[in-house]
Amino acid sequence: MNIKSERGQAEIAIVLLLAIITIAWLLISMAANQRGMQTGAEAIGEAAGDAIDSLSAEQTAMTWWVNNQRNLVPNKHAVESHGADAWATVNCYNHNGTFQIRRVGNTEFHLLCKDDDDSIRDLILGRRSNTSREFDIRNAFTPDPNDWNSIDWWFKGKGAEVAKAPKDMIIYVDGLIP
Repeated sequence: MNIKSERGQAEIAIVLLLAIITIAWLLISMAANQRGMQTGAEAIGEAAGDAIDSLSAEQTAMTWWVNNQRNLVPNKHAVESHGADAWATVNCYNHNGTFQIRRVGNTEFHLLCKDDDDSIRDLILGRRSNTSREFDIRNAFTPDPNDWNSIDWWFKGKGAEVAKAPKDMIIYVDGLIP
């Protein structure tokens, strides 16, 4: 009986030794991968932090497209008045959505977009009536000066409020749905 118990102890010792080696290998592997994971997490954190830092608390609304309309083009007035800037503004909206909507009264809506070059662009919509879900593009341009404090001050002077768009909003360009 002593021989069996000693052999059983040897088997347990071998199993324990293998378990310790496996745990050590696992810990070493995790430590080696931790640097790569930490670098990736830091890069994501820095990008998110930079994006948040570049927006004020008022601007931290979610980026979204009105009723998923992403194929807008500038209207005739915007192109005649602002040329390539009108196209850049609408393209900003189509690619990035709007980070904030400002409403003046109940019929003038400003869809603000932050472009890839950090400029803030303004796509102005006019509501067809006080309760209509139909809106027309009125203008598209880049405000000048193009810093948030100046733009915010301009909106406050107009009595504009941060608003939400009607969920079933339809945007028309020169009377047509794009």
